[in-house]
Amino acid sequence: MPNFTLYMTTDCNFKCKYCYEDYRNHYQLNEKTLVETLEFIMNYGEKGKVLLDFLGGEPLLKKDLIYEAVKHIKTYYADREVKYYITTNCSLMDDEFIEFMKENNFTIRLSFDGNKVTHDLNRVAKDGCSCYEKILENIMKVNNSGLNSSVRMTVTENTIPYMAENISFLHEHGLDNICMIMDVYLKISKKLEDEFKKQVKLITQYYLEEAEAGRTFMVDQFDGKMFNMLCNFGNHFCMCDAGISNFKIFPNGQIYPCGFLTNDEKYKIGNIWEGVDIRKAKIIALSNFDKTDPKCRDCKIRDFCHGMKCGYMNFVNTGKINVPSDAECIFEHTFYEAMVQIIEYYLKQPISVLKDKMGLYVNYINQEKLKLSDYGQTIVERIEDEN
Repeated sequence: MPNFTLYMTTDCNFKCKYCYEDYRNHYQLNEKTLVETLEFIMNYGEKGKVLLDFLGGEPLLKKDLIYEAVKHIKTYYADREVKYYITTNCSLMDDEFIEFMKENNFTIRLSFDGNKVTHDLNRVAKDGCSCYEKILENIMKVNNSGLNSSVRMTVTENTIPYMAENISFLHEHGLDNICMIMDVYLKISKKLEDEFKKQVKLITQYYLEEAEAGRTFMVDQFDGKMFNMLCNFGNHFCMCDAGISNFKIFPNGQIYPCGFLTNDEKYKIGNIWEGVDIRKAKIIALSNFDKTDPKCRDCKIRDFCHGMKCGYMNFVNTGKINVPSDAECIFEHTFYEAMVQIIEYYLKQPISVLKDKMGLYVNYINQEKLKLSDYGQTIVERIEDEN
């Protein structure tokens, strides 16, 4: 099914130090282009289910157009299944919009880095105000509303020492779906590498202690990696569908394959009036693929590695879609070691606990006739032995 990200604006009311969106021009979506964009989206391809993600900049700067977008779809495409997503810094959230999201079954990602000290290191409003207390209040309202939500906690050089502290902070506030996003352009020294590994070790310990106490929560770098640990993809590069079924639509109607490419017009693959050039999207990827595979050829965790799936994240760092940055290699190997510890913990748990945590993954792998990894096979054997 096609996945469309609609940029409401390239402007933002924050100036976060780690933001990778460094646009030369600030584009603002208007009502006319919104309607034309929605017509393109709703009439694209086979006209089945649509995934629509509202993004910015800060999308709530264009809150009125988000209301209009959903209204337009309900009015003219009432028979279509549309799943809505939004990513926001939550500074402009209000009760009315929360209720609107509930009515329309939104999934929301909250850009929020943890406690006040950490959050204020990098997430600075353009007017110089912290806004932290208001943001936390709004986030708690979203969390208490029952909306499907997650926290996007960006980790940078100056916040690595506080990773474990902030995971604990979020969990203690009931924000139990956490995604740690590594700063895309982070350069990591040996000292910082040691600190990162220390923090991941602390997070892993805390994660397992809470599981043991029956207070489980989700960390994307653990739970989101479970499928990669249990499935054998052949240990090779396997890029996402950027520009094939996943499209980023700018406020001016231009279409790009990936958010990492939207600040350079040479990577446009079409527009809402003339359509998408899938061939160009493929050429962009293929022309930036290193066939010699110099860095990862003998790596044993390629099935697990995010760098083997997020090609354009690699591209903005190394110029090649299949060559991850040195920092990414460190991150992924560290998370892999944590995942080994987590899987080995669950293998020692009662069968009901193991099945609840990993049964869904191995069942899906078998149903889709994919290949199980060694860990996946071990889990299946354990389940079969118990039965």
